[in-house]
Amino acid sequence: MSSKHREDHLKRGSDVSPYESLFAGSVSGGVARAITAPLDTIKIRLQLQTKSHKHPHTQKVSALNVVKDLLKNEGVIALWKGNVPAEILYVMYGAVQFTTYSALSKSLSQMEKDYSIVMPSSVHSLLAGVGAGIASTLTTYPFDLLRTRLVANKKKNLLSMTGTFRKILHAEGISGLFAGIRPAMISVASTTGLMFWSYELAREFSSEYKHVPFIEGICGFVAGATSKGITFPLDTLRKRCQIYSEVYGTKYKSSLRIFMNIVSREGVLGLYRGYGVSILKTAPTSAISLWTYEYVISATRHYRLSKPLV
Repeated sequence: MSSKHREDHLKRGSDVSPYESLFAGSVSGGVARAITAPLDTIKIRLQLQTKSHKHPHTQKVSALNVVKDLLKNEGVIALWKGNVPAEILYVMYGAVQFTTYSALSKSLSQMEKDYSIVMPSSVHSLLAGVGAGIASTLTTYPFDLLRTRLVANKKKNLLSMTGTFRKILHAEGISGLFAGIRPAMISVASTTGLMFWSYELAREFSSEYKHVPFIEGICGFVAGATSKGITFPLDTLRKRCQIYSEVYGTKYKSSLRIFMNIVSREGVLGLYRGYGVSILKTAPTSAISLWTYEYVISATRHYRLSKPLV
């Protein structure tokens, strides 16, 4: 697609309809998940590893060790464990995230106009992104929890999504589907806000390079690495909360208690388990997601304009 069709559809004042955001967001989420699923599985497995700093001679668990163990004991298919709820999660998340971001961006622009407020573009993107993260988390969180529970299963036989869902409801009730949602809200809202903030900054800095192929993806890569790099400990806490009842056999109670437990038993570095793999996964995911979103909107508009009237 030529550069003239590749404008920034996420910038302040961009005229994107809710239907365009919904469709493009759904596609971007599904595509991003399909490509990066194995990295997500490895990242979650690393985050769920527990080790006490009181036993320094315990072998360090690396991403390579996780992959070897997973392939040996569970088979290649295990790299896609939890893929069904994850695909649903990513499609729904992408749809809600981009639609909410677009709507909030328009509302903020209108508020600035009505009240004569001068808001920096970066702050505008950050606020709209935080709101989008909150809305997306509230909408899709049960699928995120199901995905984590399925990935945490180290048995060769794959667990059923519906069976896991029923098990959670029976043992923990409806609240079990939202275990860890408080740190998740903080984690995802801040990550999403920072992602859109850094993406728009990157687009501004790269304005002279619009002709470069995949420039949206490059900016998305920077945005993903930046946002996840800042908020990763909260993501680890969220994953630990989601599997708490499975590991300890008791209902999840307090995210603060789990946080303190990680720090006291594993040290601060325990909050960064899987950090390297996470960056390798999150940065490409953001790149693919943002590029796909921009491309789908441009492509659909180009198609509508070029399609002859019947």
